[in-house]
Amino acid sequence: MLISSIKNCQNILKLFPNLDVVFNFIKNHTFDEDNAKIDIGTGIYAVIQTCQPKPKQEQWLEKHEKYIDLQYVICGNERIVWKFFDDGFKVLKEYDSNKDIAFYSNIPDIYIDLKETEFAIFFPEDTHAPLCCDSTVKKCIVKIPTDYLYNNI
Repeated sequence: MLISSIKNCQNILKLFPNLDVVFNFIKNHTFDEDNAKIDIGTGIYAVIQTCQPKPKQEQWLEKHEKYIDLQYVICGNERIVWKFFDDGFKVLKEYDSNKDIAFYSNIPDIYIDLKETEFAIFFPEDTHAPLCCDSTVKKCIVKIPTDYLYNNI
């Protein structure tokens, strides 16, 4: 997991230079649309949504295998909970390869509060539950194929 601000993207690019396409998109996009899916290229896409908080009973940890999530806050405040994945996880919903998601009922270890222009990157070993916030948040979720990031480091 990595947490930062778009103001710090130059430092993140030193670690992951091929994320330049993602940060260029975020810095140059107007985010006027809502409920939109935008192809960024090289298998990377962005989903722009205005979201309501999830009810407490639906704040399940999720995990992805094919994609890395970059969750960027456009407007509002987001709370995402996190726990490192290990063999002791309690499966709520088995991994669905078509949707690239599995759900777990474990209790999170960390609460991450993001403000406008801040983001978190979740790798396949990072279970996370977004929308544990108290109010509406507009965000951009960038889905980055794991192969794209790991094969281009």
